[in-house]
Amino acid sequence: NQADSRGKPPSSAPHSGFQRIGAGRCVVIMDSGAPAPSGLDTLAHAGTLGFELSVGRERMIVNCGSWRGSDAALARAWREAGRMTAAHSALVVDDVNLAELAPGGGLGRRPQSVSCYRQEAGGEFLIDASHDGYASGRGLIHRRRLYLTADGGNLRGEDTLTGKGGNGFHIRFHLHPGVRVSKVRGKDSAVVRLGSGDVWRFHAAGAALAVEDSIYLGWAGVVQPTRQIVLSGPLRGDGAQVKWALRHEK
Repeated sequence: NQADSRGKPPSSAPHSGFQRIGAGRCVVIMDSGAPAPSGLDTLAHAGTLGFELSVGRERMIVNCGSWRGSDAALARAWREAGRMTAAHSALVVDDVNLAELAPGGGLGRRPQSVSCYRQEAGGEFLIDASHDGYASGRGLIHRRRLYLTADGGNLRGEDTLTGKGGNGFHIRFHLHPGVRVSKVRGKDSAVVRLGSGDVWRFHAAGAALAVEDSIYLGWAGVVQPTRQIVLSGPLRGDGAQVKWALRHEK
C-alpha cells in the first residue's frame, strides 16, 4: 500500500506466500506462506496467517509494521517488537510467538507445515489456511478461514485451534491510526469508523472482545499510538473455535 505502482496487482503471490482478495472497495492481503528458509530469514516476521484490510484508499486492519528510523538502538528494539506474532493481526497462543525469533536475527523454531486453499465463485472469495507453529510443545494447529462477499461489504472469519494443549489465546486486529473504534457496551461487538465517515461493525462469537492500545510503525522513525480489537479465550484441552464478522453499515 505504500508503493506508488499503477499496475494491476496479482491475486496471489504463491512464491512469496501472500494471498490477495478484493471485492467492491475492499482488499484483503493475507500472509499464507511458510516463513523464509534459514539464511534468508534475518528479518522474517512471526506473522503467519496475519492479514491486512483496506477500504478504497483507507487502511483499516493492519500489522504494526517495521521500524525504519535512524537511531540504531531504537531500530533494533522496535524491529524485534514488530516481528512478534502479537504485532500482527493474527492469533497468538499463550503470548508465545508462532515462530521463535532467534537472537541476532532469523528464526529458530518455526511452522513446518503451512497450507492454503483459495476459492472464487460468483465474485465471492474464500481463503482456507492453516499452520502448525504451535504444534511443538502445545500440540495445536491453527486454521483461519476468510470469506469476502461479492460487494465487499462483509468480511467473515473463523479461527480454529485443534488440539489439547495451551492455556489461552488472543486474536488481534490492529487498527490504522486514522481509524476510531468503540466497544458496544455489554456485547461482543465494536463500531469501527474510518476517516471518510464509513462505519463498520465488528461482531464475534466464541471469545471475549476488548479494545486495547496498540502502536503503528508505518512511517519512518515514527511510533504512532493506535487501537486494536482483541478476542480472547481459555484453552481447556479441547481447542477453540471463534467466528467473527466485519460488516459495512454506511
